[in-house]
Amino acid sequence: MSQFIPHPLPWNPAQKLVFRFFFAYFLLYVFPFPLSNVPGSYFLTSSYNDVWHTLVPWVGRTILHLPNEITVFPNGSGDTTFNYVQLFCLVVLAFAATLVWSVLDRNRPNYHTLLYGLLVLLRYYLAITMFTYGFAKVFKTQFPFPGITRLMEPYGYSSPMGLAWTFMGYSTVYNWFTGLGEVIGGALLLFRKTTALGAIILVAVIGNIVAINFCFDVPVKLYSSNLLLMALFILTTDGRRLMNVLWLNRPAPALDLTPFRTSRRWRIGRIIFKTLAISFVLYGQTYGGFITAKQYGDHAPKHPLYGLYQVETFARNGDTLAPMLTDTTRWRQVMVGGYKSYPTLTIRYMNDSLRNYAFEPDTAKLQAILYARSDTAHKYRLTYQQPDTNSLILAGSNQIDSIYIRLKKQDIRQFLLVNRGFHWINEYPMNR
Repeated sequence: MSQFIPHPLPWNPAQKLVFRFFFAYFLLYVFPFPLSNVPGSYFLTSSYNDVWHTLVPWVGRTILHLPNEITVFPNGSGDTTFNYVQLFCLVVLAFAATLVWSVLDRNRPNYHTLLYGLLVLLRYYLAITMFTYGFAKVFKTQFPFPGITRLMEPYGYSSPMGLAWTFMGYSTVYNWFTGLGEVIGGALLLFRKTTALGAIILVAVIGNIVAINFCFDVPVKLYSSNLLLMALFILTTDGRRLMNVLWLNRPAPALDLTPFRTSRRWRIGRIIFKTLAISFVLYGQTYGGFITAKQYGDHAPKHPLYGLYQVETFARNGDTLAPMLTDTTRWRQVMVGGYKSYPTLTIRYMNDSLRNYAFEPDTAKLQAILYARSDTAHKYRLTYQQPDTNSLILAGSNQIDSIYIRLKKQDIRQFLLVNRGFHWINEYPMNR
């Protein structure tokens, strides 16, 4: 017997019906896991996605009669029309499987063995997912510290998601706190004795994530809600004992944690396989997190031009333009952000509008290419000079005109969000 098979009693019809649905639904939802974690599984994953990319638009067009054709596929947003229609398909397929299963297997007394298998699958799926998100916070690669462009953006112009990312990105320690909650909760799911504790931790952790996603319009609502559903499903297998302890004030008998009866060779093989699998996942997450943090973390190398610059002189086609506040073409500030391997450039115009540009500098030749991502036809080919550490001169032209700009570097430590830091003692609140 195992933790998840506390008694061999038959189930009532409602229990069997609910189990059949969730068994089918979760199996469909997590597929192709765990095969997708096996090296060389790209073809399987790609083929599986191709099936959905064909089926979902057809369902949206033919069955749901959506007003617009589905052309946007998962792209970083998990709440696209595609995702909602795919979820509809999963629910319909799960209901259909439940109906057929109930007709063909209506006399079976219980599904203890299938329940055990399903819970093992969900435990490992949830654990690996929590490792992915948790280590991204421990290494602080999911929520970087607010960059120069974010610091310069008017507060009211940020999106709710941008506000949440800024809040999370500000504090390294809070990232560790939330990330370790995900990692510890996921790790506890990997062992029978600690599964209930891990599920309790993850219900709290994922519940908070779901709240943030809904309240700050983060487009991971569907996925995070399904992760929470999995954690609750795992926890319900201990529901009777938890109710006795936490609600009814009754004694809860200890669980029988004896695994299924198998040969000694099988048990040894299972332990070796489990150890290797967990070690492989942990190594991949920690090594990947370390490399990503080294390249894109808060302390990753910045480009030599990194910084905030104030425009002192701006000339187009040889004519120096006066700083008129309504001018939509004269530059006011330049922000060079990003990382050494991927620098970005943002321009603030005199009317306070911001525009992001692709920026391709060549430090050896002191040259750069500057162009709007939506208008690659009009590239500026620039040369740049640094007369001193606080000055930058840009000069060049595109197909229409030429520009000459002299800039003065500003100290980003002027921002309160950067220089405020932590204080044990606050005689008065600093709430600005």
